[in-house]
Amino acid sequence: MHPLKITGMLSWFSLFAFQCSLTWPGLEIDYYWVLLLSLPLLFPLKGLLNNRLYTYRWIGYMTLVYFCIGISELVSNPLLRVYGFGTTISSTLLFLASIYYARYLAHQARQ
Repeated sequence: MHPLKITGMLSWFSLFAFQCSLTWPGLEIDYYWVLLLSLPLLFPLKGLLNNRLYTYRWIGYMTLVYFCIGISELVSNPLLRVYGFGTTISSTLLFLASIYYARYLAHQARQ
C-alpha cells in the first residue's frame, strides 16, 4: 500500500474521531452539531477504500471546511483547544495526502 494512502486513511480516521469526540461528557455541545460535522466524512469512505481518483480530488476541498472549524475553535474556545488543534492537523494531513495521492493515481493511469 502506498504511504500517501496510509497517511490519508489515518488522517481521515483521526479527523472522524475528533469530530465524534465532541460527545465527551462535560462538553455542552448538542448532538446535532456532532452529526452535522461527522456524517459528511462518511460519504467519501467507499471511494477512499477503492482508490477512486475522483474521490481523492474532491475530499481535499471538503477538508478545507474542517480546517476552518479547527482554526476557529483553536483560537476562540479555550475548552476545545485540543479538538481544534487535532482537527487542524488532521485536516491538513488529509488535504496534503489526498492531493498528492490523486496526482500519483493520475500518473499511474496515464502509464
